[in-house]
Amino acid sequence: MRQLAIVLFMLCQSAVAQEKVTLTLPSQQDGGHKFYHDLLHTALTDAGYNVTINTPMEHIPQKRAVKMVEAGQLSLTWLIGTEQRNQKYIPVRVPLTNGMIGKRILLIPPELQTKFDMINNLEDLQQSKMVAGLGMNWYDIDVWKMNQLPVHVEDGEWRTLYSKISSDGEVNYFPRGMTEIVDEAKQNDHLAIEQRLMLVYDKDFYFYLSESAAGYQTVIEKALQQAKASGLMGKLIEKHWQRTYERITPDQRVVINLSLPKASSHK
Repeated sequence: MRQLAIVLFMLCQSAVAQEKVTLTLPSQQDGGHKFYHDLLHTALTDAGYNVTINTPMEHIPQKRAVKMVEAGQLSLTWLIGTEQRNQKYIPVRVPLTNGMIGKRILLIPPELQTKFDMINNLEDLQQSKMVAGLGMNWYDIDVWKMNQLPVHVEDGEWRTLYSKISSDGEVNYFPRGMTEIVDEAKQNDHLAIEQRLMLVYDKDFYFYLSESAAGYQTVIEKALQQAKASGLMGKLIEKHWQRTYERITPDQRVVINLSLPKASSHK
């Protein structure tokens, strides 16, 4: 009887191992997708699935990626979790970055550092009148407005903001998640990482599935929960962003906590 149970168990394991998961995912030319692809592939493989990840093109801007998910041309994308998005798309309810995306470090013109040196709290930042650059439909728009901070909203490809940041123009700083800031600063050597501040709000990225990939919701959710429990997710976060911790030193920064809006106007 025991031998039969072992055989049945092995057959079940084999069946799971043969099950295929094929995902069509967005990618970005600056490599912003790499952690999310790595996490999906590794977590699902460890859960016993045969995983194939397809990327239809080298670079898909976030706004376009969302539209492609809506059209079923992509399996999923990753966005800051909100109730509106949970209702509009199919959420995988496992946070992805240990809150790193909600810890915002600023890309600034180097000559503005002395002005940021005078900022120690939210009121100081409000009174500075400096304008944040943000992408269309970003959750950050609602957060910045909720905290009475001026914003410039960039439609289309948000990466055009890099060229608009200046000390005296329409955009003075660009808040980026800890998961993004180091690589983006390296790719934009006319900008600098602000040295003292960290603006924080309590949100994280989640995967949102297209209708055509809805059948993968439970599969991905269970694989990510297993990856979180086993420590795999933490190891991948360290793999991709350990040097960010070393460069940013978040524990030594002045923290400015931002209030969250009760409801968001973004789609």
